[in-house]
Amino acid sequence: MDAELIARISPEHRDRLAWFEEHQDKVSPVPGRLATLPLVSPAKGIYKPADLPYALSIKVKVHSRYQDGVPVPTPGGGWVLEYHQENPRPGRDTTSANEGLVRCIADRVPVGVLRERLPAVHHARYDVLGLALPVRRSAGRFYFESLNPKAMPVIDPVSDVLVAMASAEVDQEVAAEGRAPDDDYDARRRVVREIVARWGQPGFRAVLREAYRGRCAITGYDAAEALEAAHLRPYRGPESNVVNNGLLLRADIHTLFDLPLLAVDPVTRSVVVSKLLAGTHYEGLSGSQLAEPAEARQRPDQEALEKAWQRFRQAEDSR
Repeated sequence: MDAELIARISPEHRDRLAWFEEHQDKVSPVPGRLATLPLVSPAKGIYKPADLPYALSIKVKVHSRYQDGVPVPTPGGGWVLEYHQENPRPGRDTTSANEGLVRCIADRVPVGVLRERLPAVHHARYDVLGLALPVRRSAGRFYFESLNPKAMPVIDPVSDVLVAMASAEVDQEVAAEGRAPDDDYDARRRVVREIVARWGQPGFRAVLREAYRGRCAITGYDAAEALEAAHLRPYRGPESNVVNNGLLLRADIHTLFDLPLLAVDPVTRSVVVSKLLAGTHYEGLSGSQLAEPAEARQRPDQEALEKAWQRFRQAEDSR
C-alpha cells in the first residue's frame, strides 16, 4: 500500500488490507479474524464490515449463481477481473456490499481478493490474489485491477476476457469429467460445438445471413464462419428469432454489442463506440453507418434499437 492510501484510511482498515498483501500467492482456508476483526464474510462474496464505509474483500467462487469471471493476465504480471454485484435481480442491487464497492471506486480504495480452488473435497480453500482496485461498475458487474503487480492495459481486453473465460469453462468441464479430451479429434469436436452454440439458432442465423447479404451489419465482413446472430431484445424463446429483432454481426462485434460496449443510434442509425474502447482499433467504427436489409420489414425494429441504445447509454453513464 502506498503512503497516500495509508494516510486516509483507518489503522484497523490498513491492518486488515495488509493481511492480503502479506499472504499474496499463498493458499488459505477461509480467513478468520485479525485480532477481533473479520477479514471476509463466511456467507457472502463481498464483505463490507459494519465499522467501515468501504468493502474490505471479495471471494471469487468457481461454482456460483453469480457467474464471476476469472483473473485475466495483463502484461507485466498483473491481472484484471470481472465480478458480479451482490443480488442479481434488477432494481434490487442497492445493498451495503455493493455500495461499499462503489465507495471504493470513488475513493480509489483497494480490496482483498480470494479465489476458490477446486476440487474442494472437505473444506473450501482459496488462492490469495492480494489487493485489487475496483475501477468501475457496469451492467451489474464490478471490474478490478490488481495492485501488485499493477495491471497494465491489455491489447484487446474483450478478446482476452473471452479467452480466459472459455479456458476456465474447459477446465471446469475437464474437472467434472475427470479427464482431458482423449485425442485431437475429441478436442476439435468440443471447439466446433462451442462455435456452433455461439452462432445461435441455425434458422435465425440463416434468415439474417440472407437479409444482410452475408455481411456483418457494422463491419461488412463476409466470412460466414465469423458471423453470428445477435438479438436486439434478449432471447426469450423462439418468438425472439424474428429478423427485425436481430443483426448479423462479426463475432467480436457481437460481443461488444452484448457487453454493451457498442451500440447503434436509433435516430441516425450510426455506430457509437464506448469510451472504454478509446485508442483501440474499434474506435474507428464510431460514426459508421449500419447496413440494413433492402426490405423494410426486415430492418431492425425501431423500439428494439431504442431499448438497446438506452441500455448502452446507461452503461456509459456509470463508467
